[in-house]
Amino acid sequence: MGYVPVTKLEGVSVFRKAAMGTWQTCKDPQVYSIMEVDVTDIIPMMEEYGKEHGAKITFSHVVGKAITYCLLRRPEINGFLRGSRIWLRKDVRLNYLVNIPGEGAEKVKKATLSTTAIPDCETRTIAGIAQELSARAEVVRQQKDPEIKKNMDMWKVIPWWMMKYYLSFASWLIYGLNINIPGIPKDPFGSVMITNIGTMGIGPTWAPLVPYSRVPLLITLCSAAKKAWVVNDEIKIRTILPVCITYDHRFMDGAQASQMFADFHECFRKPQELLFAGPATENVKK
Repeated sequence: MGYVPVTKLEGVSVFRKAAMGTWQTCKDPQVYSIMEVDVTDIIPMMEEYGKEHGAKITFSHVVGKAITYCLLRRPEINGFLRGSRIWLRKDVRLNYLVNIPGEGAEKVKKATLSTTAIPDCETRTIAGIAQELSARAEVVRQQKDPEIKKNMDMWKVIPWWMMKYYLSFASWLIYGLNINIPGIPKDPFGSVMITNIGTMGIGPTWAPLVPYSRVPLLITLCSAAKKAWVVNDEIKIRTILPVCITYDHRFMDGAQASQMFADFHECFRKPQELLFAGPATENVKK
């Protein structure tokens, strides 16, 4: 093989270093699916509900409420691996990825990702989820969360080759031993990861599971677009939201996945009852 001219990439984000320490060879249990949701009638409901409750409502909040309903209906997939066993959570904790813009002349290259987790979402309304996420995300973007900032600063000085060992060790301490570690957020990743790449105009895209997070379910909200759609046997133009899903086959098989998809779609067929009403626990049917 001939010589390949290369140069080392410098000045990249902390997230890029963490990514290098996260994924290795492809020998994982990831399964990929997609749901297309007709949100034509949901959009005006979101606007009206937002005005009523003094909060800006986005698909991130609506989908967060829907997936909370799904996890309450199928509690066996709301957990994480510890050793060789599955352990179930007692609440639904939504984790949202937060984009932190870069600084200086190369903002895109230096942009990074962080996370924020909202606990006890089964007791929250969409407005409650929206308000909590807005407050927590702003703290993360301004780097005012002391535990997250301390952890990110630590990542900056850890050598690239050591990242995978550090991340695996931290995961073992947090989830393997289930203990709190000073300087590392308690249960930072939650029941499910949600990332809204649709705000950047990105179409159907699947995100990989993050091994050290031990989260078995990752949802990617993509850019909504108008499409020809069949409604009552008639073709109409509707606004369709692609929801890409990556899940851990050790937690879910076809039976759990099909039930979760059915419950998810039911939320959008009955939005007033299952989405824009009270906490998810009020309407869940086992």
